[in-house]
Amino acid sequence: MSDKIIFRDLQVRTVLGNDSWERKKEQPLLITAEIHTSIASAGKTDKVTESVHYGIACKRATSFAESDHKLHSLEAFAEGIAKACLGVTSRALAVHVIARKPRALLHAEYAGVEIFRTRKEALGSWGDDLVQEGDETEHEFARRKAIADDERAAAEAEAGKLAHEDRIVVKALSLSTIIGVNLWERHYKQLVHIDLVLHTDKSTGLSASASDKVPRYRNFRTVVDAVTELVEKSSYRTVEALATAIARTATKQCKVPKITVRVEKPSALVFASCSAVEITRVLGDYAAMSSAAVSVAPTPPRAASPMAAAAAAAAAAAAAASDVGDKAANLGMHSAYIALGTNLGNRLENMHQALHRLNTDLPTSYVVESSFLYQTAPMYVADQPAFLNAACLVKTALEPLALLDELKRIEAEMGRDFGMYRNGPRIMDLDILFYDEISMQTDRLTIPHALLHERRFQLGPLCDIDSDLMHHRLGKTTGALFRHLTTHSDAPDDIVRVTPLRAANALVDAGSSASESSILKALSPSSQKETVFMGILNCTPDSFSDGGDFATPDLAVEHAAVLIKSGADIIDIGGQSTRPGATQVGVDEEIRRVVPVIRRIRELGIAVPISVDTFYARVAAAALDAGADIVNDVTGGGFDPEMLPLVARRQCPYVMMHMRGDPSTMTKMNDYSDYGGDVVRGTRFELAQRVRAALDQGVPRWNIVLDPGIGFAKEGAQNFEFLRRLPELTARNIRASTKKSTSASLAAGSSEEGEEGFIDEDLATDLENYPVLVGSSRKRFIGQATGKTEAKDRVWGTAATVTAAIQGGASIVRIHDVAEMVDVARVSDHIYRKGRQA
Repeated sequence: MSDKIIFRDLQVRTVLGNDSWERKKEQPLLITAEIHTSIASAGKTDKVTESVHYGIACKRATSFAESDHKLHSLEAFAEGIAKACLGVTSRALAVHVIARKPRALLHAEYAGVEIFRTRKEALGSWGDDLVQEGDETEHEFARRKAIADDERAAAEAEAGKLAHEDRIVVKALSLSTIIGVNLWERHYKQLVHIDLVLHTDKSTGLSASASDKVPRYRNFRTVVDAVTELVEKSSYRTVEALATAIARTATKQCKVPKITVRVEKPSALVFASCSAVEITRVLGDYAAMSSAAVSVAPTPPRAASPMAAAAAAAAAAAAAASDVGDKAANLGMHSAYIALGTNLGNRLENMHQALHRLNTDLPTSYVVESSFLYQTAPMYVADQPAFLNAACLVKTALEPLALLDELKRIEAEMGRDFGMYRNGPRIMDLDILFYDEISMQTDRLTIPHALLHERRFQLGPLCDIDSDLMHHRLGKTTGALFRHLTTHSDAPDDIVRVTPLRAANALVDAGSSASESSILKALSPSSQKETVFMGILNCTPDSFSDGGDFATPDLAVEHAAVLIKSGADIIDIGGQSTRPGATQVGVDEEIRRVVPVIRRIRELGIAVPISVDTFYARVAAAALDAGADIVNDVTGGGFDPEMLPLVARRQCPYVMMHMRGDPSTMTKMNDYSDYGGDVVRGTRFELAQRVRAALDQGVPRWNIVLDPGIGFAKEGAQNFEFLRRLPELTARNIRASTKKSTSASLAAGSSEEGEEGFIDEDLATDLENYPVLVGSSRKRFIGQATGKTEAKDRVWGTAATVTAAIQGGASIVRIHDVAEMVDVARVSDHIYRKGRQA
């Protein structure tokens, strides 16, 4: 057993990362060090020189801590303290360091790090090899060497679990929440104290310490933010469930590999300071929720696409060609986050062309994911047109400077004038924002981007892809930087998320800002002022409401003109009935029904966006060729495996609806028992799978509109519940429903309580910020409530559902009776649209 020299809670003043207000300020740190050694000689001789002088250790630790070390992370700081302590004397064999920041978090006692380092780990060796002294016998030397080996082994053994891991600690995070089973506990929030220990592999910790970088899974601020949001919005009955939910959030959302959670409830017991639960969990403890076997076959992922395959092959070839093993091992694909900006010409076409070039013309690279699209006011030079901005994640084998050269080549080929004054108008601007987790600064390139922290137009799109990226120079995540600019800055909020309603290459008078602005719609709840109306034009003999009314092209075109005059912003043309029980008419018949109508509308010079309602890729392609702009697919790309690749290639807006089976089978597929009987939860899970498939196939995020599928694989009461809970479709996370969503329980008015708190959904992708379309017009569930058996008599019942949809945040409503619903929606807009109230 090794001996220890200890100093505890040494207070130093230093600038290390950010304080509780996320400012780079001098702040106190408390350092505790247990230096492992042998005091046997000092104990016999009573000489301090035979031990580790704790005074010198304190001075060395203080000198390092208060020096201009320019460190950001607690891990690197603790590493420096360990080296300072071990450098006092070769008698210092190992050190256990605890560094705490009492001012790190507003609602916690402290955040800290705990590490154990042997002399060999921290300094590279145990020290000089022992040498036999002149008057020392072989036996005496061997005995002295054996004692030294034993002392080193004893020091290593003292590490315990810290031999294999480092720990990030958050102590006494105090939050208010509803927690408990008693009636009074359901009415009042109470404090809980939460301790978090983030366990990370020691080899990873050594790497992080050496580079002074904090990966997201070691970022205590990111974890605390996620835990705080969870706890303060939850209402669990048991501390066990709350602790489990906290661990689940940390491991699944924040990617912490292993965490210990302790939750204390101070008000639980009258004669005890608290009751508590402590658990340790790893990511594998939370098995991914398996989807119910109710949807159609999934679309193959784009991982096997030619671009990805070629890039991976090139990277592998480069690695094989290298004669340096370590270098070859690191020649894999890198993650580069690229910002896109344009304010000249057809901006939407420029965006799509740049994205296409990044995906096909960038050597050994391919696009993994893209952001939403934003219209932003010009910055730095105000006298120029507004910009469109976006971001994308690119996997590449190119090194940073080589990637920069390729981006400049693409800009030049797209027509950028490099002679233009700085920050002036440009066809396309491609900036490298992040490249893996590296920090670099040359005369040509700075990573992370030097001005990223002040640019909402780059941070906003970047956060769509990943809001937890760590800006290592500033010690803040991209989400924190964006929040600072939007909530703590006096600058105007001049960034608006927009959604195209036409294909990029289908603009009328492409250079005209008027034509472009008419199809770039602000559909986010904070900025949308008016509901967008999609008028229904069924070119079918058997649709449930108006089958046969517009069976000829002339009648269909005439009705389209009426819809537009009444206020329709989009005309949705369908040649296949999707009413319950409808049979499929086939691709050729569907093309025969819809394509002549689309052509005739365009021949008449009608420029309103046209949507084709189909789940066949061939029909969609023919309709787009004839002049359609949008594909409205009731299967979300699940029926025809060629649909998503087509939409990606044609760069057109795409409405993805939730559905199970097909129109002939969907009415029998409304059982959501695999999701606790919760229709919203089930729809979110299954629709997220389809969105993930679309993103993987290369469909830009900005082209996707979600449709919950009212009336599709949902019976009467489920449709009403969905309209009531519509905001949950695109929420970050949702609570468990306190009432089962089966038709029987809803009809009976059951008050049976279900789960509490947030649900572990394990969505394939987040659904936040996607615009939502609701199509409830004249449907059967309205007739069930009103007693109207004829679909055409359900106009005012439809009006109620339109109002509910607008209140729930729907951006687009799909309707038959446009004139009547325009009046309903305009009043509803004045009541509910935040964009109008702003």
